[in-house]
Order: sequence, then structure tokens, then C-alpha cells
Amino acid sequence: MITRIVNTFNKRHLFVILMGYMAYLVYSFNQAPEKPKRDTKGPQQAEGKVAPRPAAKIGYPSFMSPHARPIALQGGRVFVVNTPSDTVDVIDAKSRKIVARIDVGIDPVSLAVRPDGKEVWVANHVSDSVSVIDIDSASPTHLHVIATVQDFDQRTKATRFDEPVGIAFASNEKAYVALSSENKIAVVNVATRKITKRLAITAQDPRAIVVRGDRLYVIPFESNNKTQLSGGYKIDGKLVTFNAHEHSIANNNVLSLGHKTDIVKHPRVPDRDLYVFDTKTDKLIEVVDTLGTLLYGLAVDSKGRVFVAQTDARNDVNGRAGTKKHSLAEMQNRAFLNQITVVGFKGGKAEKPKFIELEPLPPKHPEKGKALATPFAIQISDDDLTLVVSAAGSDKLFTVDAASGAVLGRIAVGAVPRGIALENVEGGKASQAWVLNAVANSVSVVDVSDPASPQVAGFIPLHDPTHRQFKLGRTWF
Repeated sequence: MITRIVNTFNKRHLFVILMGYMAYLVYSFNQAPEKPKRDTKGPQQAEGKVAPRPAAKIGYPSFMSPHARPIALQGGRVFVVNTPSDTVDVIDAKSRKIVARIDVGIDPVSLAVRPDGKEVWVANHVSDSVSVIDIDSASPTHLHVIATVQDFDQRTKATRFDEPVGIAFASNEKAYVALSSENKIAVVNVATRKITKRLAITAQDPRAIVVRGDRLYVIPFESNNKTQLSGGYKIDGKLVTFNAHEHSIANNNVLSLGHKTDIVKHPRVPDRDLYVFDTKTDKLIEVVDTLGTLLYGLAVDSKGRVFVAQTDARNDVNGRAGTKKHSLAEMQNRAFLNQITVVGFKGGKAEKPKFIELEPLPPKHPEKGKALATPFAIQISDDDLTLVVSAAGSDKLFTVDAASGAVLGRIAVGAVPRGIALENVEGGKASQAWVLNAVANSVSVVDVSDPASPQVAGFIPLHDPTHRQFKLGRTWF
């Protein structure tokens, strides 16, 4: 009875309050607006004129998209993606001055020159497109975008050309584009700008691609290293340490108690690292596994030797956290090994890979200033003797003897170098490297004529709308 009275009382009061509020609104809307008072302390404005408002600052999206071969040389000019500005910048190689800035799509991350030197194709990672730039100096559309390669589902209007990264030409008639999020390589008719087919990559996130001779080489960025959680059905204490159904399906895996979880290397887990296609037929002819975990850069010499700039994860070294109480101590402060992997081919078949360790193996550590963290961009000289590589995590460019794997020299460049365009003199010896520093958004010019003593010969800043605090954060972290 008391509850009923209270409820009735509350309802009646609520009704009265609502009616009063509605009456107030009606009254307010029917009153003439009060003329605003002039601020006599502020700047005076002539009668009938509106005081100008300060110009609003336009915000700018700041992504950090992946790069793969973002800089190239052609005809005395350097073409480089200016990712934060959504442009391709053209540098005169002799004067080292920026002579043109060409608007493309959102977040350009990669480019390739058509074999006849008449076009540059640019992968726009965020806008899901490729911009085609005319670089024929005799053309009326010289240094302009003349076409855009895209593909949309006609029914849903969604893109079918998602997050392109690497570009490579098989010929003047056929191009390949890595669609990273789709795990596919698009085959594009150069004349029609249409996708003719898609090549499946049965690994995660293909980015860097290279054509050499009649072969297309593809590496997936996140290729795995055969590791997984130690769940299964038949517990053996080694590969399987807990019942996956009991602790992850039948019960909430967060709340489930009593299971011991390890990270183990399982021989049946795929670890596909290098895909090789025939460019004449587009048929897959070879898959090479167990190279590395994160594969960044790719180069192929005239003999068909493949060089991969990569890191190999050591997440299994302290993986027995459940059964043996492993912790960070077992990892010895080395989460990854920084490597270059070499794969030769004999009779069309891949040989056993060779691993070039760029730093001492644990428990040893590189000396101060000697770390070569995150090998990223990689190029090989025309004489097949010298590798020129960037260490994106150490802000360095370094040279390697391609035969022995010995690190010859190193030099500091800008923040997070991710691209290299290599000049060679007659005879094929490397002479000069143009390096895109992705976070600094600049180009370093490095003399590599003496591989044992590379020297910075120039520095070209690119226009960058990125907020200063963003750049500082990315540089340091």
C-alpha cells in the first residue's frame, strides 16, 4: 500500500514537472530575441559588418602505412612517395632539388617505373588504388596522373582492390600489385588498366614483390614461424599442454582455471615465406618456407638469388610460461633476430636457405651503436657483389658482402629508413643510394662507392603536414 502511494505520488509530480517545462518552452519560443549587447572592451566593428573569424585549422589524418620500394630512379630523376602529403615528389638527381610534386591518392607507399620508362605506377594504401603518372617528357600530360587503377564490387560498391602495397612489372603490358589485406596479387592489364586475375597467397599480408627475368617473387609480411598456443585435445605435455575445448570453448578462456598455456613450435603449422610465379603463365612454381617471421624487403640478383631483409621472432624461447614458468629473463632482451636470408635456386628448385646474422646471437649483444634493428629496404648492386640495406629500427644504412654475408660498413641516416634506390656505375658497382626516411619524411643521399665507408652526401626534406608531436613519438618509439 505504501509503495503504491509513493509510486502514485512520483507519477503525479513527474506529470506536473513535465507540463511546467513544456509551458516554459512555449513561452520562451514566443518571446522576441534580445538584442545582444556590444562588447565595449573588445575591438569595435563598423555597423552592419561582421567581424571576421580566425581561419579554422583543417585536421589531417596521420596514418603509418607500410612501405615497399617507395623510391625509384629514372632518367636523371628520383621519384619518391611523400606518404603524409599524398604526393609523389620528383627530385632532380643532379641538383638534388624537388622539381615537382604530383597529387596522388591517400597514403602512397610504393611505386614502380614501367620498363619503357614512360609511366610510374603508385600504390595508394588507404584509398585502395594505383595512380598512373605520365613521365614521358615529350607528352602533353608529362608529370600528371593520367589514370587510376581500382576495382569495385558492382553490387555492394565495396573495393576489391584493398590496401595495395608492392608493384612490379612483368613487361610493358602486364603489372602485378600486392593486395596486402586480401592476401592476393592482382594481375593488371597495363593498356586497359583492368585487373585480369588474382593470384592467391596462402600466407598473411603480401607486401614486397619483385620481378626478375621471367619470375615474380612475393614475400608475405607476417609469415609466421610455426608457433602457436599449446592447446589441443590429447595432452602430451609438449605440443599440447591444455584441453582447448574445455578451456576455450566449453568455458570462457579468461575465466577458465587450471590450464597451463605455453607457446610452442608445431611442425604442422604453416610457415610459408617466399612465393615464386612464372610471369608468362602466372602459375605458382615454388613456395619456400621457414625463412623468417616478419619479412620486410626483397631483392633478387642476376643469378636468381633471393635476399630477404627480415626479423625472426624468438617468442618460443620463453614460451614455456605455463609448464616451466618462463618469463622475460629467458628471452635475454632479444625478442627478434635481425637477419638477411639468402635463397638460391638450382634446376628451378630452391636450395637450403642461408641466414646472415647481422648481430651477435644471444646471450651476446651488439656493441653500443652497432645494432642493425629491423632490416627493411634492400637492394643489390648490378655486379651482384654488394647489398645495400636499411636498418629501420636503428636509423642506419649499411652494406653487406653478398657472397660472405659480412657487414662492410654503416652510416646514420634519417628516422626510420624504409626505401632505397641504388645507382650503379659502369661495370655494375654500387655508387650512390637514395634513401627514403619514412618518419623523418626526408631523403638521404649516401655515397656507397666505398662499401666499407659509406658517407652521407646530401639531405632533402620533404613537405610534411604531420603534427610535430606525432613525428617525435614515431621517431622515439
